[in-house]
Amino acid sequence: MKIHKIALAIALISGSALANNNVTLNKVTLFLQGAELQGQSTVLLTKGESEIILTGIANNVKPDSINVGFGNNDVKILSTSLNNKYAGSINNDQDIQKVIDKLQQLQEKHDIVEIQLKVVNEQVSLLQGNRLDSLVKSGSADLVAMKNALDFVKANLILTLNEQSRLQKEIDLLDEQIKQCQTQIDEMQEADKLHNAVVVKVISNKDITLPITLSYVTSEAGWEPIYDVRVADINSPLQLTYKAAIYQNSGLDWQNVDFSLSTSNPSKGISAPEINPWYIDVYSEKSGLFFSKSEKEEYYERESKSRLVEPGQNTKVNTLGINTHFDVKLPHTIKTNSENNILTLQTKEVEASYHYISTPKLDSSVYLLAQIRDWDKLNLFSGKANIFFNGDFVGETTISTQSAKETLDFSLGRDKNILIARNRNVKETSTPLLSGDDISQKYAYTIDVKNNKTLPIDIEVNDQLPVILNKTVILADTKYDGAQYDKQTGLLTWRFTLNPNETKDLNLGFKLTYPNDKEEDIYGL
Repeated sequence: MKIHKIALAIALISGSALANNNVTLNKVTLFLQGAELQGQSTVLLTKGESEIILTGIANNVKPDSINVGFGNNDVKILSTSLNNKYAGSINNDQDIQKVIDKLQQLQEKHDIVEIQLKVVNEQVSLLQGNRLDSLVKSGSADLVAMKNALDFVKANLILTLNEQSRLQKEIDLLDEQIKQCQTQIDEMQEADKLHNAVVVKVISNKDITLPITLSYVTSEAGWEPIYDVRVADINSPLQLTYKAAIYQNSGLDWQNVDFSLSTSNPSKGISAPEINPWYIDVYSEKSGLFFSKSEKEEYYERESKSRLVEPGQNTKVNTLGINTHFDVKLPHTIKTNSENNILTLQTKEVEASYHYISTPKLDSSVYLLAQIRDWDKLNLFSGKANIFFNGDFVGETTISTQSAKETLDFSLGRDKNILIARNRNVKETSTPLLSGDDISQKYAYTIDVKNNKTLPIDIEVNDQLPVILNKTVILADTKYDGAQYDKQTGLLTWRFTLNPNETKDLNLGFKLTYPNDKEEDIYGL
């Protein structure tokens, strides 16, 4: 295997421009959409005006976010600009030369081993091609001589075949290492074609070598909150682990950088923001939003402007305006375009109350719900949550802070040890009966609930009565033993405690009466 790229790589290095000022990234502040990258380099300045080229810059940089600093009064910054088509070298020549030297060493070793393998292949051919009579002295019929010749072939052939296998494996490994070096050189040379650079024009009072700091915002990164919720049992507090799902397509590998995660907006302006009225209303197609004409025009104008910039699929916007920071203590490495970058932020023990809930009309399962009070003090944001109960993974749910009120409620999954069934009570149910000009029909159901757990449980069972929208239909003879009834929605809610191995029956019944000539016009039956 011959390498033809070594000479080309050497030629490219020898013809490269002056050494660049590659910025070493050391800190990243991630926003829900966007990230601020901070790094530094060391520059050598001569007295008078100079132009500094800073390389190692991410993709899609917001030019107005670039900030350069020296911390030295002998140097003044005249201007900064972003060049996204910089054609200079961003790789250190010594780094490329190291890879080329390694490639040459591997190739030399490959050539030596290849020669050794050819010799061994010849030995194998000789041993496999010889007949026994050619190895025994002419005219000899001595069986001992024949046996000695056979043992000689066998022993030497085994040794030679083992050596052949070892050498072939070594060549295969060298081929792979050579391929990796070639790929690395190709990537370095590709990176040296066109890339981003920050151009800084300065004026210095003297010749000086000093550090330079750089920060900027890129839109090619962000994060969203996810959680792990672990519950040992319904008598214990839950353990809530905050995590961040990070995406970054900046074009740079973030090597051992300090992380800070923020929920604020990364856009920077020179003017203080003005607060606008906070409207909360209900929308209907008939009446629209209940604003005055001028208020409505201002609202839609603001909304149309805000929709010009939409968040990416990997972000969630915090509409409550809360700004929270998470500082990650240990440095992390995140490769560009990598997936499944999950960062653990913190773990808290949270007091929670638990109860079970079921709607057997729709689903015969019983679900365990957790309720957290004072949830607004936990700096939570809407996001996915992985649920673990009694050490087992239960499934995935969503924690929604937008819909939370006095308590933050979320599901911990099904509990198969609580049985529930909703059956029609055939004794109290009737088929449609015609009486005069009206039709009436009775409906009746029994809901059976059984607790097979060893602990008492609090449970909520939901069902419903129909909501009558037209007075020609009459709801009568309603029966819902012990349930709370909401006339506006028709919701029936039973709340009770069920002891271990206890069974409870819930009864529901009602009668509907409506005109015979309106039967075809009634929907919902």
